[in-house]
Amino acid sequence: EPKAAALSLPVPSVGQKLRGQAPPRGAAAEAPAAEGPGKCLPKSSSQEDAGYVDEFRGWYDVQGCGTCLDYCRWVGDSGPGGDPKERLERDMSWWSCRLAGGSDSKTAQGHFTSWPFARCGWEGHDGPPPAALPSGAVAAIPVASGDRITDEQLRQLATNDAIAVVMVVCNRPKYLQQAMASLLKAEREPEKFPVVISQDADDTPMTEMVTSNYVNTGIAYHMHHSHDPNAQQVAKKFGGTKSTLGYVRIAQHYGWALQRVLDEFGFNQLIFVEEDMEFGPDFFSYFGAMLPLLRSDKDLFCVSAWNDNGYASLVTDPNIAYRTDFFPGLGWMLTKSMWAEVRDRWAVAFWDEFMRRPDVRQSRHCIRPEVSRTYTFGSEGTSSGQFFKTHLSKIKLNDVNVDWKAADLHVLSSASAFEEHLAAKLRDAVRTSIEDVDRLAGEGAELRIEYVDKTGYKTVADKFGLMLDEKEGIRRMSYRGVIPFTWKGCRVYLHTANWPGGLS
Repeated sequence: EPKAAALSLPVPSVGQKLRGQAPPRGAAAEAPAAEGPGKCLPKSSSQEDAGYVDEFRGWYDVQGCGTCLDYCRWVGDSGPGGDPKERLERDMSWWSCRLAGGSDSKTAQGHFTSWPFARCGWEGHDGPPPAALPSGAVAAIPVASGDRITDEQLRQLATNDAIAVVMVVCNRPKYLQQAMASLLKAEREPEKFPVVISQDADDTPMTEMVTSNYVNTGIAYHMHHSHDPNAQQVAKKFGGTKSTLGYVRIAQHYGWALQRVLDEFGFNQLIFVEEDMEFGPDFFSYFGAMLPLLRSDKDLFCVSAWNDNGYASLVTDPNIAYRTDFFPGLGWMLTKSMWAEVRDRWAVAFWDEFMRRPDVRQSRHCIRPEVSRTYTFGSEGTSSGQFFKTHLSKIKLNDVNVDWKAADLHVLSSASAFEEHLAAKLRDAVRTSIEDVDRLAGEGAELRIEYVDKTGYKTVADKFGLMLDEKEGIRRMSYRGVIPFTWKGCRVYLHTANWPGGLS
C-alpha cells in the first residue's frame, strides 16, 4: 500500500466509522468518537507520560473533528521509534495517544495498525499544518505535496550526485525561520540541493517548528544529534566554561552531521549553513559552479560563501571570486574525500580552528567571493555575539543574481592560473602607501601597498578597516600574503615583499 502523505486530503473520522462509513487506516473502533467536524470531544484529562522527545511527539486530530486535541508520542522502554507512518512499534516501545474524550494516559500496544494522521502545530490547532508550501519554497523531491522526505529518497538524491545543504540548528527557532525564508528565496533546483536540517539536542519549540514548517511540507529532511554525556569532561581541557562546552558540542554536532550525510546517506559533497544566516540570490548557482573546480583540483579543499573583509566599503564586484589560504567558513562546501582525511581525527572543539590547522589544510586553498553570499545576523549564541557589532554586522550580502554557470572561471581553475593572474595584477598596479592612497584612488585605478606582516599590518588594517588577527600565521582572506579589496572606487592589493618577486 502506498505511504500516506504527511499532509493529505481529509479522511473520514473515527466517528464516521462508527456510523458505518470507512475509517482512516489505523483508527481503532474503540476510540472515542466525535460527532463530526466542528464537534470535538475534550482532550484527555490525563497529563501522565509525556513520552520521548522527538519531531513526531505532539498534538493530532485523531478523532477527526477538525481540531487537534489528541496527544500522541512514543512510550515504553526502548526509546523513540521514528515516524509512526513507517512503524508503530520498536522493541518495547510503541506509538500511543492520550485520546480525547477519555482519561487514559495512553493507548495500549497494538491499538493502532497504521498511522495516516498529520502532526499539528500545537494543542487546539485547527487541523494539520497547511499543505501549501511557504512562499517561494519548493519541495525537495517530486512527490505529492506535503510528503515527508524519507531516508530512502535522500539516499536516491545522493546517488544522483546532489549537494546536501545541511542547516545546523539548535534552539533558536525564530532565527531558523528567518534563515530558511532567505534560503528558500534563492534560486534552487531542489533535487540538486536538498535541505537537511540537523538539530543539536531536543529543544521542543525548535523541533515543533521544523516539523510543522519544513518536514511536513516536504521542504527539508530533519535529523537529531544527541548531546554526548562526556562533553563537559572534554570541555574542561579548554577551560570548562559554558562557552567552551558549547564549542565542544558544536564540533561534535558537525562531526556527527558529516558522518551521517556523507557516510550513511552517501552524498559526495555537502554545504554547511547555520540557523543565523541569510543568503544571496545566487547562493546555489555559486556553489554549483564551483563544485567541479573543488573536485578536480588537488590544491583546493573548500569553497566558501564568505569574505571576512566584505564590508560595503571594501567590495564592489559580485562577479569576482578568489583563492585564499584562509579557511573562511560561514557557508562552506567540502567533499567526501576531504572528510575521509579528517574523519578519524575530527575536532573535539573549535571545529573551524581545526580546519585552519596546517596539518589539515596542507597548503591547500579555498575559493571565496569578493561579495559575500552569506550574512550572519546571530547576535546571540555560543560566541555571545563575538565580533557581531564591530565586524559581522557590517558585511555586505550580495543582492545580484549572478549566473555562475555562464561565468569564465579559468582564473580559478588551478593554483598556477590564479597565481599568474594575481601576479600580473600586482605588476600592473601602481605602488603607493597608506599616506597617498586616498589621493591616488579613483574610479578604475589599481594600486598596491606593500606591508611588513609582523610590524606593519596593524597600521594598514586600521586604515582600511580590515580584520586585524591572523590564524595559523595566515591573514584573513589572503593568498600568499596578498589581500585584494576595493577602496573609494579603486582596486587595492596589499602584499608583502615575499611574493611575487620582481616588483619594484
